[in-house]
Amino acid sequence: MTPKKKVLVLTDHMPWGHRSIAKAVYGYLKNKEKESNYKVYYEEVEPNIGLAGDLYSFIYRYMPSSNRIAHRFFENKTARGFVEEISVMNLPKLKKNVEKLKPDLIISAYFFHSHSLVKLREKTNQKFKLWNIVADPWTVNPITFVKGADLSLVYDEVAEKMAQKYGIECDKILKTGWWVRPEMYTKYDREKSRKKLGFNDDRPVIFVGGGSLGTNSLTRILPILMLVKNKVGVVFNTGTDKLGYNMVQEFIKLFKKLRKDDLVVIKNLGWIDNMAEVLSACDIVFGKAGPNFLFDVVATEKPFVAITHIGGQEDGNLVLIKRKKLGWIKEKNGLASEFLARYIKNPSLFKDKFKETIEKEAINNSKSLELVWEKANSI
Repeated sequence: MTPKKKVLVLTDHMPWGHRSIAKAVYGYLKNKEKESNYKVYYEEVEPNIGLAGDLYSFIYRYMPSSNRIAHRFFENKTARGFVEEISVMNLPKLKKNVEKLKPDLIISAYFFHSHSLVKLREKTNQKFKLWNIVADPWTVNPITFVKGADLSLVYDEVAEKMAQKYGIECDKILKTGWWVRPEMYTKYDREKSRKKLGFNDDRPVIFVGGGSLGTNSLTRILPILMLVKNKVGVVFNTGTDKLGYNMVQEFIKLFKKLRKDDLVVIKNLGWIDNMAEVLSACDIVFGKAGPNFLFDVVATEKPFVAITHIGGQEDGNLVLIKRKKLGWIKEKNGLASEFLARYIKNPSLFKDKFKETIEKEAINNSKSLELVWEKANSI
């Protein structure tokens, strides 16, 4: 019997979009193992990037608009070349993993690892195929395109054109849609999910999320809740941001002292593992317009209200939300609170506004992992 080929799905160690994508791809391929010609493995390898990761996390949470500077910086060919060269710092850990597993195909969800793996093939006799996942849909940081990869996986024709602009050959690009974890499409019983969260009546439930790392923009939602005169539930998701979680907790304590009614019920969940189930209990989502969070919400067929985004690389997400009619953009000062107040007064006005277009996008993305599987199974 011919031994099955080995597929390694690789990402970094941080709890952000790269890991979400990698787990989506790995989970789907793993479920298909029995009917495939491969064995699939998963690794999270911490990159050797010094303080860059911490700096990005800080910008992500507290200064998202300033990221446009870095985005523009990497439009410069010399700057991109510098990153490609320093990617050799990453080789020791990656080399150890590759030599241990000897994969036939590596699917990398983290661009810096992808650059490093190109260097690894140049410096050794490793023969693995390399697929690079481009982890932004419409405004892609140029450094995330990796010329030495055998295949670039992109969201759609917009990213495809950008890939070509930055030197990726047409026959090395695969358009798939977005790589959403299969469990996000699970159809939960809405009433059971609501009761599990503690909502036992028909009040509208609003989800407020800042992505995996959290964002201080969530605090924009808090003050207006003091003035609400209608029944509503609000679920906060602060990710790994302990400061954000504590701020919401302190607000809840103050809120309970100032208001003795139960019109507004606030749940502060921090990090959420059962995201699909929690979203199934909610009616609308306010949050940071990162692609993974956005498309997770789309998979659960909920409308999205963008209250912030990372400058540069996520600018296109706002355009995408508008053009594909997935929700509303309410980033400027006061707009999110104003919209929230209007929604709470009459949620039925907003309930089905984007229902058909959201369902269309969800269906399109639900096919993405099957396309990856079909391609992987043919190696």
